[in-house]
Amino acid sequence: MCNVPEIEFLRRPELGLTTNILYTRRCVKPTSGKSDRSAIANITRPLITGKTSVNLSDCALPELPPCDDLPMQVSPVYPSKQHPHLIFGVASTYDRIRDSLPAFSHWLSGTGAKLIGIIADADDRRSHYNLTKLEEDYKAAGVLATFTGPKMKKRIFRQGQKGEPTAPPPMEHHHFLLVRELLDQATPGVTQWLGILDDDTFFPSLFPLDAELARHDHTTPLWLGALSDDFQSIRNWGYMAYGGAGVFISVPLAERVAPNSERCLREATTETGDGILRDCIYSQSRAVLTVVPGLYQHDFRGDPSGFFESAPHVLSLHHWKSWYRAPVAAMARVATAVCGDCFLQRWRFGDDTLLANGYSIAVYRKGLLDKLDLTRVEGTWQHPTRDFDIAYGTLREKLERKDKKSYLLKDAVVEDVEGEGRVFRQIYVHSIGEAWEDARGPDEVIELVWEL
Repeated sequence: MCNVPEIEFLRRPELGLTTNILYTRRCVKPTSGKSDRSAIANITRPLITGKTSVNLSDCALPELPPCDDLPMQVSPVYPSKQHPHLIFGVASTYDRIRDSLPAFSHWLSGTGAKLIGIIADADDRRSHYNLTKLEEDYKAAGVLATFTGPKMKKRIFRQGQKGEPTAPPPMEHHHFLLVRELLDQATPGVTQWLGILDDDTFFPSLFPLDAELARHDHTTPLWLGALSDDFQSIRNWGYMAYGGAGVFISVPLAERVAPNSERCLREATTETGDGILRDCIYSQSRAVLTVVPGLYQHDFRGDPSGFFESAPHVLSLHHWKSWYRAPVAAMARVATAVCGDCFLQRWRFGDDTLLANGYSIAVYRKGLLDKLDLTRVEGTWQHPTRDFDIAYGTLREKLERKDKKSYLLKDAVVEDVEGEGRVFRQIYVHSIGEAWEDARGPDEVIELVWEL
């Protein structure tokens, strides 16, 4: 409780830092301009200019390293825009929707877009869920949300399928029935696209997503989405829009699907919500899937760093709180606070360091960085087989631990700092104990302080 402004931000329990840390900081002076996002910007000077040992429990603050200026050219912040023509839908449980508020509010707050949620367990009398309170919490975060219990109370079985007549519909059926719910909420002459999501679908920003949707004619029956990035999943489940990446259908297509929802449930060839939607679209229209680059299903488990460090242009992410773990709202905050399209853009410093903006700072073994083909994705996750070539091209092999030292983003916030004005602070952390060593050493922290 020393209230030392320079490091108070680092004391917060949610960062989980060791009491003693090695600390580095740089003050980024961003300049707006056109930048080739596909190229790696090269800064000849090193990023890490010095490390200071800091005891976060000690009120006697050591002399901190100077916050050396770091000029970086970035794209401008996305323009402010309202999106009342977009409606998003999600089917999930009460607890998962409640816990998803920080992620949803990142990309929905203040946008004018609507979120419609089917709470599958809303009728559980033992839990006393309060949907009104849930809506109020979302409203307080700037999100226009409406949550309802399931309107279909009994399961509709497929032709030839037997089961308990009073059985409730599975979650996958609620997922498919979102088409009907979203169409009911559509405003004639205003609503253009209905987005069907999983509760862990995440958009870094609505602005580039809306720009991509605007390239397609919403006045015709259209079905937009992405395949799985794992070809094995496509073998198993088929060719369709995978819901975790986000599925978008135009209002004219929804008008063909929604009135036939129950018929489509009876005639479906699969139990998955995405598959039922595919079958229904095929039976009720002539629409075929339009694959949208930048929507990612993320059907991989384990370490996602190979993907995030390859500078992908991301419209959506998925599985970030289950199949892998990443603080996506903090990661993408740079896109809304600082520089729009610079999320995950790469900069090289000196001969050994690579910044993937918003995800990591990686320090490579001396001489290695020049030998790596950085146009290829590093296969860091579990089982990075050739099945992922469909999405990422030929992968390069995962580096050994001795070849690459990673500082991963833990948090990022906009703050008012006395004497410095409004700044954006990114905290990247290398945790020895978390990563692989048995003995826990001091965390190493690199802070980038962006001038706003």
